[in-house]
Amino acid sequence: MPAPPLPRMEPDEVAGILTAFVNAHIMAPGRPMQPDDAFEPAGVDSMALLRILVFIEKRFGFWMPDEDLVEENLTSPRALANYICRRRTAP
Repeated sequence: MPAPPLPRMEPDEVAGILTAFVNAHIMAPGRPMQPDDAFEPAGVDSMALLRILVFIEKRFGFWMPDEDLVEENLTSPRALANYICRRRTAP
């Protein structure tokens, strides 16, 4: 039996969840990110991005397909949040 669908969330709420994860598990203490901060200048490397993608899979129930792993979707917590919300509402 498939898991029940997750409740609809707004991009700001998803961005907050992603930012909290990044700050708790990836960023150095005293160097927190904000939802609109870009990952690359903040020092988030490819291994850290993989951890974020695994978190998205566990928390939101899907893996990002290769064709969606583009700069537009991966620039910041807010960019990822917008992608997640679009993906979750798509038919």
